[in-house]
Amino acid sequence: MLWLGHFLWPFLRITGIMLTAPIIGSSMVPNVVKAILAAAYAAALAGWLPNLPAFPDNLFGAMYIGIIQIAFGAMIGMVMQVVISAVACAGEIAGLSMSLSFSELQFRAATGSTPVLFDMMLWAGMIGFLVAGGPEWMFAALVHSFDHGVGLNGFASCADLAGMGEVLFRAAVCLSLPVMMITLCINLTVGFTTVFAPQINILSIGFPLLILAGIWVMSDSVLYGGHVMHWLMNSGMNSISGMIRG
Repeated sequence: MLWLGHFLWPFLRITGIMLTAPIIGSSMVPNVVKAILAAAYAAALAGWLPNLPAFPDNLFGAMYIGIIQIAFGAMIGMVMQVVISAVACAGEIAGLSMSLSFSELQFRAATGSTPVLFDMMLWAGMIGFLVAGGPEWMFAALVHSFDHGVGLNGFASCADLAGMGEVLFRAAVCLSLPVMMITLCINLTVGFTTVFAPQINILSIGFPLLILAGIWVMSDSVLYGGHVMHWLMNSGMNSISGMIRG
């Protein structure tokens, strides 16, 4: 059971990450590939991680410990999922501001139709996640989580995971704020113009201006999204560190 524990402790946590983490946890990655990656990474860590305890030899104890380890890995993957969701949420907010929310697509990983800008920013967030070294940070956090044991210490600070909700909305608003500002100015301008020239209404003039100006501002603001992505990654790592140290 001691030799088996060296493999099962990291394997169960990696399994939890595979369930919730971005990109590798997506439905576009086959389950067989996920299982092979989890087993290969756990086998690599089995001979490298020191002082791992033996796995429980009774059935109920093993099931309980397995659920705890999978849940802990899922929490780490969920934090990284929040990082991607913040960027995607910014696209949805921008689409609502520029009256482009009616344009929808059927995304494979989603249960229903999603706005076009949501899909575009979701892929932009995934690319930024890869460029910023998100998978490396995530698996490094998994390895360092064993420095504090394999028990329940990770669940003592779930408030750090809940606090990522604030980070999600703050980052989404910051990314979509330029679009919201320019659309507000256009709405005010068209509204005042309609009073003096009724033929210039929101349908004939406002919607084209909102869409064109919103796309223009959003394409320029994406260039500065790297700072927000690094801030999101740092916030995610701080949240994972709080859970690990708990």
